Amino acid sequence: MIRDIVSYLDYSVCAEIALALFVGTFAMITYAALRLSKNATDRFASIPLSDQPQDPRSE
Repeated sequence: MIRDIVSYLDYSVCAEIALALFVGTFAMITYAALRLSKNATDRFASIPLSDQPQDPRSE
């Protein structure tokens, strides 16, 4: 009984759902990155260059 059910499942839908989730997440991250202000991007870019730990979102 279970073998019959599993044999009739179509797994191609899972691949399409995974692709849609990836594209949606990528689009949201890209949109969020493009919405950052110039000041915020400068602060994020300077993190690797500073010697002191800092939170770029606090300023």
